[in-house]
Amino acid sequence: MLEQFTHVVIRILFFIFFALLLAYCFHQAGEIGYAVFSDAPYNSSQSAPEGVITVTDGEKLLDITKDMEKAGIVKNAYVTALTFRTMEGYDQIRPGEYVLRASMKPSEIMRTLTGQEDDE
Repeated sequence: MLEQFTHVVIRILFFIFFALLLAYCFHQAGEIGYAVFSDAPYNSSQSAPEGVITVTDGEKLLDITKDMEKAGIVKNAYVTALTFRTMEGYDQIRPGEYVLRASMKPSEIMRTLTGQEDDE
């Protein structure tokens, strides 16, 4: 009898743990989805960090976003790389040195890196 009770309690605890884990995963997926598609800046304050990013010819997008993360311009390099992949022209990033701020939207950063900012 005690063995059956213990077995039922363990099963219930397992299902509760699984439900909480599933809820946490959905919450995290929602936050990532918001970060990718919201086009919101990492830091919207006036004193947002500013950094110089150097892009070399043939440099991978993830390496560029990792440099941005080190400079404090973006919060997460992987999410930022995914954000840039959803934008048009991510494969047209030009080599050079760029001054970027954490208060810039991802779309503004992309326009700067692709040189579309100069065309306007």
